[in-house]
Amino acid sequence: MSSAQASARMAGVTGDAVVRVAGLAAAALDGLRSPRLAAALDDVLARRDGHRAEGRALSGALHAVIGDLPRDGVRPRVIGLRRALHAGRRPGAGEWTPEIAGRLPAEVSRGIAGWLAGAAALAAAEERLPRVLSAERESGLNALLKAATDPGFRIALGGTSPVLAAELEKWIAGPRRTPRTGTTTTLARYLARAVTKTSPLSTFTTSGPVLWRAGGPAVETRPVDRSGAFELSYYHIRENIAAFVLGRPALSGRAPIALNASAQRLGEQVVFLRGFGMLGLLGGERYCAVPARPSVLALVELLGGEPGGLPRHVLRQRLTAGDASLDEEVDAFLDHLLDAGLLVPGLPVAYPHEVLVGAAAWARQGMESEARALPVALERAAAALAVRPAVGDLVSYRARREAVVSGLRELAGFAVPGDPQHAMFTTLTTVNVRDTAVAAEPPAVCSARAWRPVADDLDLIRRWIAPFAPHLPARLALTELFGDRLRERGPLPVIAFYREYQRAVTAEDEIGAELRGSVVAPSALHPEDSVLDRVRRLSDVMAGALAALSPYPLNAGEPGASGPVTVPAEALRTAIMAYPPWVPEVRSISAYVQPAGGFGVVNALGTGFGSVRARLDHLTGWRGTGVADPGAGPVYAAFGSRFGISLNDHRRCLPYQLGGTPGLIGRDGAARLRIEDLVVRLDEESGLLGLATTGGREVRVVHTGAAAREFLPPFSLLLTVLSGDVPPLTILPPPHPSRAAPRDRRRDWPRLVVGSLVAGRAQTRFPAGDVPLPRQGEEESRFLLRLAEWRRAEGIPRRCFFRTRPEPESVDERLTTSPASWTQTQEKWHKPMYLDFGSWLLVRGFAAALRRPGTALVTFEEALPDPSAAQSGDHHVAELVLDVTAGSPL
Repeated sequence: MSSAQASARMAGVTGDAVVRVAGLAAAALDGLRSPRLAAALDDVLARRDGHRAEGRALSGALHAVIGDLPRDGVRPRVIGLRRALHAGRRPGAGEWTPEIAGRLPAEVSRGIAGWLAGAAALAAAEERLPRVLSAERESGLNALLKAATDPGFRIALGGTSPVLAAELEKWIAGPRRTPRTGTTTTLARYLARAVTKTSPLSTFTTSGPVLWRAGGPAVETRPVDRSGAFELSYYHIRENIAAFVLGRPALSGRAPIALNASAQRLGEQVVFLRGFGMLGLLGGERYCAVPARPSVLALVELLGGEPGGLPRHVLRQRLTAGDASLDEEVDAFLDHLLDAGLLVPGLPVAYPHEVLVGAAAWARQGMESEARALPVALERAAAALAVRPAVGDLVSYRARREAVVSGLRELAGFAVPGDPQHAMFTTLTTVNVRDTAVAAEPPAVCSARAWRPVADDLDLIRRWIAPFAPHLPARLALTELFGDRLRERGPLPVIAFYREYQRAVTAEDEIGAELRGSVVAPSALHPEDSVLDRVRRLSDVMAGALAALSPYPLNAGEPGASGPVTVPAEALRTAIMAYPPWVPEVRSISAYVQPAGGFGVVNALGTGFGSVRARLDHLTGWRGTGVADPGAGPVYAAFGSRFGISLNDHRRCLPYQLGGTPGLIGRDGAARLRIEDLVVRLDEESGLLGLATTGGREVRVVHTGAAAREFLPPFSLLLTVLSGDVPPLTILPPPHPSRAAPRDRRRDWPRLVVGSLVAGRAQTRFPAGDVPLPRQGEEESRFLLRLAEWRRAEGIPRRCFFRTRPEPESVDERLTTSPASWTQTQEKWHKPMYLDFGSWLLVRGFAAALRRPGTALVTFEEALPDPSAAQSGDHHVAELVLDVTAGSPL
């Protein structure tokens, strides 16, 4: 079968799969392991177990002997000897003497003598541990340094943690100078992550397309050319660059002025959203209105036919009909509406990521030849940003990264010292440049035969997760609050509905609090606790869906729970049939899956519609042909704004775009859906509030960017709530704080298997205080021995992943925490981190994680697949991203 035919076999997987390959081979973990130390620890623990068992056996033998001893001075000492043996301690001076040995049966005496010899051997084995650890430290640090010299790792580290990267370079230059403990511990953590995880937000991982074939291994990675794609990661930096260029005195009069994309007339007002498409953290998308005076309406009509905007002098001429005496009055009028936000200046740039080259071209046209230093500087910065250096050429890559920063800093020379833009340019560092390793050629070959069952079962999961769609409670709440009004009044313009929604969501009552929680923090409130009947009914549907997983202990998690739990696919199909119409399915999902033993292990879920492949295509420079509107069914639209975050850049993957990027006037040729064409109505099929065109066709607006939806501004977030195509992040809904298992003791969850999928890995959770940590002044080898003994007693695998958690936040706490601070505090530690208890380096990192302030819980998760179990030393961890969409691809 050809690869094209194999791709056809995967037709249900839309958007073309993406593979993400870890940057370092699994063999890099070998050097972090300490086999001699692990063997020495195991030897001590085995000796302890044998010594303890033998002592108790001898104690039992003495119990039978003591009754036959005469009641003289020997008998009390033999009783003390028996107690010492049972407790596993060395007998006192008077408890084991030649006299006592002679009074006991010969076999018992020989056993006790052997037991004492074993105690001496055990003590000697324990005394050897510090020396073994010392030797392993030297070899482990050497192995860490050797692995960390990989050019790709050094490049990635430089983009993620420049300070740590500088310390690594010092170590490479002078290997005899060992860095401090914190540095080597952090390096080991980064190295383990580069081997075991496939984060797409750095050059630690390479993303590329998949080459399908009929059979063979599920995933087979192969070497390909990798390059780094540079992006500006400073929030709204591109919008600020546009504003900076538009504000130059020589150019400000030429700046196109456009109508706010959200503007429309409602009665006696022209309403609009100030900061439409602006990052929510900056207070974007505020409802505003101006009186619908004839002058305003004339301007709206004029600019409504000019989506690219008009320069001020052209606007002035058209509004005054050439009467120069009105120029000053018209300028004041335009300035007033610019300040209000009804009018917006913008650069004519096709795509947000082309702001530098677009600004340079536009500025060059409006400047005299002797004053074109700014366009030249913009072109240099754009050229540096466009370079795609090879990952592996360390010197060239670093130079290219520095060239991007230098090019942007050069722009500070055109700004006024003390202005925010001057400060922005002068403080930029390489941390503000995001670079992602991508491959245009497939870095992996995959078997259609192996993945076909996985795709089929993922489609079943797509339908089953409907009750757990994170914004369904909010949509139900909105339906209960506004449904009767819409039934009486008919569809409402979406911007007018937004105004009523804002009043409801800011109300200081129970409903307002619940609405805020269900939209901003959808997991903070359990539907059963809702004050609204429609939302409470959802909890029954959720319970029915979860019953299909029985006997999986979703919330309770009893200690010692065994597994795996295998659930037949038919159980999920039966549960789905019971869903009411007001629980609509999620149309498309992306699933992040790893192969393991014939199963697909699902790591996470995300928005589908080919968005991940569209992001890859953008980074590799392939724009494609876009997606056409099929003319029937829902109208699908993505946001035109990138919300100030370059992570949201991607090739167009839905037929329409809604809105645009503040400060830019897009000329990308995309079909636009206008805010004024949208209404909120009651959907006849589901009975839920939803979006539609003024012509009656259903509309679904989808956030197809890679940034977390917490960053969406309020109006845009509301559109996604009303559209319903937001999947949960995981198959298994996280236990709600009010329903979760008690956090004061150990809890276990077995592996959950659904058809060909591992829907949940086996995991064990402990209160953080139950896990041994180093004591003040304790030798490290002694701590490692205590930890190893605890691990064996608790049955934790030697190799696993762990994650830590603080105490769950209340609804009010979650609502008062901004997405930025939440992601900064949670992102690093809530994700799984690899741990090999046989590696003293990784154990150090584990102990440091548990010591972080506020850590309340630690969860150990089985390593499935286990990166250290690879047969080939060149094996790389790989993860597929599969899009599964209902019906035919868009």
